[in-house]
Amino acid sequence: MTEVTRSWLQLEEPWRVAFTEAWKSFASGSAGVGAAVTDRDGTVVSSGRSRVFDEPDGTSPLAGTWMAHAEMNALAALPRAAREGHTLYTTFEPCVMCAATIRIYLIPKVMYAADDPVWDGMHDLFAQLEPIARGLPERQRLGGPWGTFAHVLHLIRLLDWGPNAVIDAHGRLAPEHLEKARDIGRTGNLQALVDGGASVVQAAEAVWPIIGEISPHSAHVGG
Repeated sequence: MTEVTRSWLQLEEPWRVAFTEAWKSFASGSAGVGAAVTDRDGTVVSSGRSRVFDEPDGTSPLAGTWMAHAEMNALAALPRAAREGHTLYTTFEPCVMCAATIRIYLIPKVMYAADDPVWDGMHDLFAQLEPIARGLPERQRLGGPWGTFAHVLHLIRLLDWGPNAVIDAHGRLAPEHLEKARDIGRTGNLQALVDGGASVVQAAEAVWPIIGEISPHSAHVGG
């Protein structure tokens, strides 16, 4: 058993679902972000992936729109009453749109794999606004090599279409992640794996040595 497979099996099931969705998103040409929601028993009750650049196919009302972030698709699959005891897992820290929607849904806990430098400090600001703060979820970051993988996977797609201000934010606060994403993107290795129908574990295997070169201190860019 390889190191990556062993690490994969040690992840909780919701993380494996979220990373699988992230790889599907990457393969579709969207942002390479995935999400899953669990109920109070820890059972996955919905999942979603970024589908901003997907063609609408009837399976998601958000597909092909700027609202089609992974978290939004996962939340859209929940009934209104799905709040108490639920946890949202996402491979990338929620943006302002997704964070606001999580607050509206009153999801009590959010697990995210990697920080988003673009919205650095946003959650501290939310905590200062009483109407928002009283319903903010507990937040916990996964980090580690899978967090780095999540960040780099997202960055590779951002480099294709992301606005300069977004790329610049990553360059300022996560320069090593951005450098490795550029390196991996240039090789075309992940796209070849997409074309060959590889799994997310096989994708991680391909870049594990590269993301392992990122220094530990740079793996946490936010608060």
